[in-house]
Amino acid sequence: MHQRFTPLLALPLLLTLGTAQADTASPERPGSASKRPGFMVSELVSLPHPMRAIRQDPEHFGVSREQMQALRREVMEVYPPQLHERVQAAWSLERAIRRGVLEQGKDSAAVAEQLDELTRLKREAIDLRIEALNRFRAILDPEQYQAVMTASAKGR
Repeated sequence: MHQRFTPLLALPLLLTLGTAQADTASPERPGSASKRPGFMVSELVSLPHPMRAIRQDPEHFGVSREQMQALRREVMEVYPPQLHERVQAAWSLERAIRRGVLEQGKDSAAVAEQLDELTRLKREAIDLRIEALNRFRAILDPEQYQAVMTASAKGR
């Protein structure tokens, strides 16, 4: 039997394709800071996280002190705070939607505005991730960038 996916039916599939982690102390308190895997929000598009690879071994990629300073200044100090804000809001919204559907029996029309807001937040987050990756590309040499992207893809 052939199944046809409608946009609403495809939403759960889309929401589970990739994940981004943010810091939080517990799933019940999204604003407190600590590393916990319970605070995850799926991404619209799964993209590599190159700074993880660079931090592990900058010498392996030939990242100079100047490049590392530029990465910190132009990427790490700019994008993570903006991303965290959106991911945290998306996480709270996902929980509210899930509660509404599973515990309160709401239908898709009842959560439509929340779904629209969730989509907006995730779109803004992925736009920021793309901007950050383009900053990486501008700071690193083409060979370094390719090596970091390859290592980041393997580290998933």
